[in-house]
Amino acid sequence: MIGSLRNKLTQSFNRYRTDAEYRELIRTSFISLLVRMIGVGTGFLVTLVTSRYFSANALGIVSICVAILSLAGVAGKLGLDVAVMRLVAEYSWKNDFAAIKGLYITAMKLMVPVTLLISVVLYFSADWMAINIFHKEYLGSYLRINAWLTLPLVSLLFHSESTRGLKNITTYTFYQTSAVSTIALILLIIAFFSGHVAREVPVEIQFVSIGIAGVLSLVSWLKASQFTKHVSRAGEQSSGLIKIAMPMFTTTVLQLIMSWAGTLILASFATESQVGIYNALVRISVFTNITILAINSITMPRFAEAYAAGDMDALKRYSKQAARLIFLTSLPIFVGLACFPGFILSVFGKEFPGNEISLYILLAGQFIVVASGLPAQILNMTGKQHVLRNIAIVASIANVGTCLLLIPSWGIIGTSLAQVVGTLIWNALCIWYVKKHFGFFTFAQPDR
Repeated sequence: MIGSLRNKLTQSFNRYRTDAEYRELIRTSFISLLVRMIGVGTGFLVTLVTSRYFSANALGIVSICVAILSLAGVAGKLGLDVAVMRLVAEYSWKNDFAAIKGLYITAMKLMVPVTLLISVVLYFSADWMAINIFHKEYLGSYLRINAWLTLPLVSLLFHSESTRGLKNITTYTFYQTSAVSTIALILLIIAFFSGHVAREVPVEIQFVSIGIAGVLSLVSWLKASQFTKHVSRAGEQSSGLIKIAMPMFTTTVLQLIMSWAGTLILASFATESQVGIYNALVRISVFTNITILAINSITMPRFAEAYAAGDMDALKRYSKQAARLIFLTSLPIFVGLACFPGFILSVFGKEFPGNEISLYILLAGQFIVVASGLPAQILNMTGKQHVLRNIAIVASIANVGTCLLLIPSWGIIGTSLAQVVGTLIWNALCIWYVKKHFGFFTFAQPDR
């Protein structure tokens, strides 16, 4: 095992010395990884501070609000963020900033009215959801405020993805992974030392953080896209843009359902504290894929460019490089978390130890993610959005069905098992289709 790992590291080092393309991937991945680590670290600390110095109950309320807001945000952006990112990458390659501006204006005309409508619906249905879905009447006041954060969240998600299309990876990574948690952590520390430790404080801070991050992402995009320097020229018309985006939209919604179904269904059968504990376990487990987003953020535009140029060899090469880097950088984190689960859980507070089995289950699910490479991203960037949508349908049905079957009796353990089921089906089907259509596996393989 050790000898095999040593050989892989030696091979990667030799490739680094001789392959300029590989060196660039590692360099940009490293910068993005540092920013990603800030996001993971601050997110971890937000969870830790909330659970330890406020309560697991407060963490549960935050988790419920974020789950609903995440679903609303995905619905509001209509899949246009990833579609625009793909097209921006193509237009920026041609240095056509006028088309980028036209594309952006078209997307905003579609998203803003839909997002505002979603906010209105959420606002007026807040009390109904609190009573009939979560069986917690007091949640209504939080959900009403939560409703008006849909537009800032859509702004954050859309503008960060658009920035990625310009290959401004550091900025993209910051807004996608670090902005909200960094702002929230600063405000939580201020609140704690000011003596404001009421249950509602972490929730209010989460709201404020999303709002600030949404505004900052807009400003950053306008600057990066040279928005004021170019006259708008039609890129994709509304109908064409929607045609590209809709499969992505459906897929993203289904992915989000897989991510948050466990939280929402658990909230219907368990206490806010149990919801908070489960989401803390998720936060710990996803620490293992800290490198994925960093590498993913660089590789996805490359996938799009390679496919647009008809260079399938480059597509395979980018996939192989990314998979190897993801696996090798994630493995030590898995070992660390697997060896000290009790200690890690105890850091969060006295309510958390005793959930080691659930943590191991979630770690198994994340190992599947890390070992699979980037099959879904390849499908998204090569015009196979409809295939990814169909895979997402199958995986989400399996995930939600397993949640409904296991959670009433098994609680947090059942939620964790359901998450792994969805993850396994999603990645297995994506890998199978990439192999069938493009002729190569996406998971990490040794050099030959």
